[in-house]
Amino acid sequence: MLPAESHVPENPLFGTFIVLDLETTGLDYKLDRILEIGAVKLVDGIPQETFQTLVDPETPLRAENIAIHGITSHMIAEAPPIADVLPRFLAWAGDAPWVAHNATFDYNFINENALQLDLAPLSVELIDTLAISKEVFPTERKPSLERLLELLEEPARDLHRALVDAQALASIFPGLWELRRQKRAWHRAQFERITQVGMRYRQLEALMTGLQEESRGLRRTLEMYFEESGAAVLPLPDGSIAAHRRESWEFHSEEVRGALAKLGLLDRVLRVDREKVDRWLKSDRLTPEERDSLLETRRFLGFKLSISVESRTGHGLE
Repeated sequence: MLPAESHVPENPLFGTFIVLDLETTGLDYKLDRILEIGAVKLVDGIPQETFQTLVDPETPLRAENIAIHGITSHMIAEAPPIADVLPRFLAWAGDAPWVAHNATFDYNFINENALQLDLAPLSVELIDTLAISKEVFPTERKPSLERLLELLEEPARDLHRALVDAQALASIFPGLWELRRQKRAWHRAQFERITQVGMRYRQLEALMTGLQEESRGLRRTLEMYFEESGAAVLPLPDGSIAAHRRESWEFHSEEVRGALAKLGLLDRVLRVDREKVDRWLKSDRLTPEERDSLLETRRFLGFKLSISVESRTGHGLE
């Protein structure tokens, strides 16, 4: 089970934090292996110690991964296995919260290896700087560590090695946390006028819903125009709209499953669509037994707040 978001105090200058990064042989924590662990121990916002080691993955390295992190088979020839490395790292990290960019990635790899080694279950608070950065910079969809350094006006670094990445993240974590504290303070200051905030939010939701419906209708008109006229460009007084035609393909379901299974890629490619599963659970299409069997597969991740807008006529907007 993944730990819920950390509830440590919002001021990062007090206490100990482990800023962590991994290099791995791939993206699937159940199939791939840890290749390098790098971490920085922050105490009251100041780097105090580092932890770094290469790890023998006990499996051949793939060229596409070497191209990312630059770690070769020669470099790990004398590296210890994860069975030796992980207990040392966990003892060094202690019970301090972990800080990582896309923290569940690092957590899943370490947790999976801990389970395989029959170590004590992990009990650690996670702080995900990717989630924080999206809160602080809402126009950034999924900012990378490189982009985060740029946004915080920090010098660029030669990233994609575990300790270098961890040190880069450690250098900006206190500032990033402070920006989130300031932003949340601003939001809390709006509580004094929360009724007006709610009314404006409802107005904007209704406006955006109307604009989206109009946009879909106009887009369909334009699509039909390009399809039936054969035109490639629609000239406008202030520019143009161009039609882009591209080939469309579909895979045969069973054949592609078999091919992916042989390559060991099935679990990586065919992800569960959680929203569709939720819709099935809420529908009346399943028997009680079928619903129970699906519910048994769920993992509790914590609580996520959602907001629905109710109009005076009783119709809601999600």
